[in-house]
Amino acid sequence: MKILSNISLLLCAAILASCGGGEETTENAGDDSIYGGNFTMPVGSYFKCIKPVQLQKLETAQVYDQILEGLVKYNPKTLDIEPALATEWTISEDGLSYTFTLREGVQFADNECFEGGKGRAVTPEDVVYSFENIYTKDPENRAYLNFYNTIVGGDEFYNGEAEEISGIVIDGNKITFQIKEPSSVFIQKLATVYATIVPHESFTTSEYIPVGTGPFIYDKSSNSELVKLYKNPNFWGTDEDGNQLPYIDSVSFVYYENSDEQMDKFWDGELSYVPNVPITSVSEVLEERISEFESNPPKYMLVSQPQLSTTYLEFNLQTPVLKNKKVRKALNLAVNRKKLVEKIMKNQAYEIGKFGITPPITRVFKDYDFEGIEDTAYVYNPEEAKKLLAEAGYPGGKNFPTLSMQFRLGNDSYLIASEIQNQLRTALNINIEIEGVEFNQLIENQAMGKADIFRSTWFGDFPNPETFLINAYGKIVPESNEEPSYMNSSRYVNPAFDEAYERGAKAATQEESYQAFADAEKILMDDAAFIILWYGEDMMLQQSNVRDLETNGMRFLDLRAVYFKERTATESSQENAES
Repeated sequence: MKILSNISLLLCAAILASCGGGEETTENAGDDSIYGGNFTMPVGSYFKCIKPVQLQKLETAQVYDQILEGLVKYNPKTLDIEPALATEWTISEDGLSYTFTLREGVQFADNECFEGGKGRAVTPEDVVYSFENIYTKDPENRAYLNFYNTIVGGDEFYNGEAEEISGIVIDGNKITFQIKEPSSVFIQKLATVYATIVPHESFTTSEYIPVGTGPFIYDKSSNSELVKLYKNPNFWGTDEDGNQLPYIDSVSFVYYENSDEQMDKFWDGELSYVPNVPITSVSEVLEERISEFESNPPKYMLVSQPQLSTTYLEFNLQTPVLKNKKVRKALNLAVNRKKLVEKIMKNQAYEIGKFGITPPITRVFKDYDFEGIEDTAYVYNPEEAKKLLAEAGYPGGKNFPTLSMQFRLGNDSYLIASEIQNQLRTALNINIEIEGVEFNQLIENQAMGKADIFRSTWFGDFPNPETFLINAYGKIVPESNEEPSYMNSSRYVNPAFDEAYERGAKAATQEESYQAFADAEKILMDDAAFIILWYGEDMMLQQSNVRDLETNGMRFLDLRAVYFKERTATESSQENAES
């Protein structure tokens, strides 16, 4: 990102390792011990304990990824798939069978849901139970939408037509999944939080809390503004030298209503890591405090890298005026994305939204037809926007109804919404009423269509266009508007899109998959169901005394190997010479 080019101490790469912060503890002060300390980071909304299959917020997934584990996991630096609760797996020649060997000796963390409060061993039956949760019909079940039409017998179980999932078979310590079609992304889906393995006992308590096998345990004293985790003393993981993981004692996720307070806490050393710098603080970081990043050793560290995220405006297609494609195209052409990113965002973006919903990161989506998708996308053209609006029956904006737009509550979001409101008023002479809403409530409002336009940011659950395009898949839209539509909350339905999307999801090779997904994306862009605003590239801040905090484009967070150690001038000089 060009905005960071004047910083000499910049640890930036395609997918890179970086360091966070936290307070030095007595245990690791004055010696080489790597154990101890509390890692603290902010979250952007109130926390709520929900079942893993109900997750929709990235920040909740980041909490749960420290507590729960699946059969496989992502490497937090490379995003390669690694063993977790499975030690190994094989795939049949036809690509339809995946057999996993379950790791022996792994225990669920101690919790009152178990007899005597003592965690028990993980069994293959826990794997079956966890996938039955995925295939349980519930309006709030988001996981099913990722595994729809995937595992043999899963949809029949979901629809109450079968008492078990026929495509999951136990053989001693091995679990085999039969899938309907060869898939290039099935193994990646197994690495998402939706596919984590949970004990049935954890769902029998009066109030659900996450119980798993991960490096940390949920602290029951947590609340909506402070989530506390503590070290799991029985965690199975060790480092390459056989040392017990995790190194740190505890993790805290803190919600701040005010972004200025969040930044003050970071500068004072109370936050280890800030995943994105508020746009109101960019100048402070790059100008006022630049010496603290460039000192030797540095006090703080800054990283910027492209994110697998897309920010866009989503039209509620149940709103009468927005059913008109010419209106949607006019609104698309009336938004000056370049001005929005440069003036308001302070260039905190990888690219303006001149492609489709899949972020144009070619090193991740190699050989994807971004050029063809760009030809169907939208750039600022106010004259053409006025023409289309007139053709739709609203010349000069006359008699165009006032539309409502909701966005996530916060200073940055308000500035962005205000700029969009002004651009549409200036270009088309139409009025948009804007409203900031607390994030949890915003998700519900969006699912129920309680505004005409919503601002969304979607992070990929796995590195494939499918995870973005599912937001437009028509077959997951409920039949009734009285039912929530958590994915595809615009309720966009186009059989041609669905056919291309399904071809991509079922394709045996990545080449075939990418071609079909690109076809779907071109249809989506021609229909103008969304206004693509920008693709993410956030500035992340970290204290310099925390080591091995790996960052990645999906913001997958794994804190098992993070530790605290002060950085020396000699060490910093070496890093500068190598960078």
